[in-house]
Amino acid sequence: MVVLDASVVVKWVLRDEVGAAEALEWRERHRSGMDRVAVPEMLFYEVANAIVWSGRIEPALIEECWVGLLAVGLAVYVLRGKPMLRAIELARVAQTSVYDACYVALAETLECDLVTADAKLARKLRGHDVACDVRTL
Repeated sequence: MVVLDASVVVKWVLRDEVGAAEALEWRERHRSGMDRVAVPEMLFYEVANAIVWSGRIEPALIEECWVGLLAVGLAVYVLRGKPMLRAIELARVAQTSVYDACYVALAETLECDLVTADAKLARKLRGHDVACDVRTL
């Protein structure tokens, strides 16, 4: 299992971005059963926001993009209790958003790697006691 953050999953739709080919490989690995992809529930809000505000998806195609994302069948988790407290702690010490820290907390909880396209996030996490590998596209 692997946790992908929104910076990776959004490339499934915005395919002209750097790293889109690698991001799509993760989707195919999930679909084939090679690597199960887990995400926090909020990923869908972040991706929907990116789809709307990117200005690169025609309004007539937004529904198709959304339905396609849901059809991938990601393993979705809701962070509560200790995992959310961990996300809050990580956000504070690494000076990042709680949103970004939720992906790390989920990867720690599931004892798997986090894959991100956000090099700035990966840099912020270095030197902090993060109990998962953080890989970048």
